[in-house]
Amino acid sequence: MLAIPKTKTSQTVWAAKWEHKHGEDISIHTTENGARKQLVAWAREALEDWSSDPQDEWDKEHAKLNDENLIKAWTDITGGSEFLYVEDHVLHSADVWETN
Repeated sequence: MLAIPKTKTSQTVWAAKWEHKHGEDISIHTTENGARKQLVAWAREALEDWSSDPQDEWDKEHAKLNDENLIKAWTDITGGSEFLYVEDHVLHSADVWETN
């Protein structure tokens, strides 16, 4: 049987996603801001791994980036091998569905 939504009532959730060479990390949040904070936490934690020399000016500049600019620069920092982004998704409860 085909499931058909009864109503369009739903809630939005946000998925923080980090694509990297080992796969993908995903964290689900009730707010977009919460998801973006997760991206920042991942980036700050991993930034040292991408640092060739903590005394290097390039590395120092990345460490000084504000949260928004760090996320925007992440793909460049990682040489195009990692991606950080947020996706919004609609969360339906079971009672919005009916079957024919």
